[in-house]
Amino acid sequence: MSPERLSLLAQNDSDSGVSPVMWIALIAVVLLIIFIIKSFKPKRAPGSSNGLSAAAAAPEKPALTAEDVVTKRFTPTKFREGYDQDQVDDLLDRAVRELQRLQEENERLQQKITNPLSGPVSLTDPILTPEQVVNQKFQPTKFREGYAQDEVDDFLALVVMGLREWVSENQRLRARLSGNVRF
Repeated sequence: MSPERLSLLAQNDSDSGVSPVMWIALIAVVLLIIFIIKSFKPKRAPGSSNGLSAAAAAPEKPALTAEDVVTKRFTPTKFREGYDQDQVDDLLDRAVRELQRLQEENERLQQKITNPLSGPVSLTDPILTPEQVVNQKFQPTKFREGYAQDEVDDFLALVVMGLREWVSENQRLRARLSGNVRF
């Protein structure tokens, strides 16, 4: 388009009460809206045609693992109130053993589903229940090293959710094995 033609268009728009600045602003808003819509569009996993990621298509396992608990580190406290380190560590050791037990049970249940002729999956008593974690009280520390209370409380909330997810998943698998649930 020639400069004379653009000048005529701008003059016609000015005559109608809409300035070129308004057109530029309108275009900018439209482009911004398009950008926002595209940025919130869910991403597809490579090789998936239905938009579901591979993790979403496979049965989900609970997020918290025994390894997550083993590798967790808390900020030590001195001269401010914290939780007794030995008591927290003892509870976390029990949580690790319980998560390992639940994960192994889950693997045996999954194996039983894929191979019904495999041996029975026995139900074992829990080492630690979510309710025991919720009700656990720790001795506060002030003048000796402890763990930051907020960090411990936040992580223990994740442990409770993780234990509940594993128990629920294993119950779901047991129900599937017994024929009470269709998939």
